[in-house]
Amino acid sequence: MNVSLPSPLKKWVERQVAKKGYGTADEFVVEMLRREQALEARERIDALLIEALDSGESTPMTEKDWERIRVAGRRRFHARQKK
Repeated sequence: MNVSLPSPLKKWVERQVAKKGYGTADEFVVEMLRREQALEARERIDALLIEALDSGESTPMTEKDWERIRVAGRRRFHARQKK
């Protein structure tokens, strides 16, 4: 993928590469994209946490609840092992 940047932005990227010790502009841009991707994941997690908090009063976990979680976890683990 090739990306064209306006001159002021290109100069800013070049300054960041020099200032922060990146070897190339590509390395800097890849790092910026990874940070954005991680931020998106954190935002999804935050939304799920807020949804959980807003879902009502909490109830104690039972042994049946824990067993259901263990079974689901084992299924997910084995599904990933097959890939």
